[in-house]
Amino acid sequence: MRELPKDIDADVVIEISRLLDDSALFVPVRVHELTARVRQKVKTGLPDRSIEELIVEMASLRRLAMAFELPGSENVVEIPQRLLR
Repeated sequence: MRELPKDIDADVVIEISRLLDDSALFVPVRVHELTARVRQKVKTGLPDRSIEELIVEMASLRRLAMAFELPGSENVVEIPQRLLR
């Protein structure tokens, strides 16, 4: 894993690690749901996006499947069209 920036809370990293280690029961790892669980257990000033990035990076290193569900939507993400050069 990369060296963490100084603004990353070590307690968040530890909690994500703990939740991912227990994630065999929650495969695929639901990134937004896990972010909410981390927020419930750890007080941090980190924005959700930073927590989600950590979850994705840590889950990738463990080769865990992930689901990127979007809260309050039908979980459909538009893929931007690529411009042809």
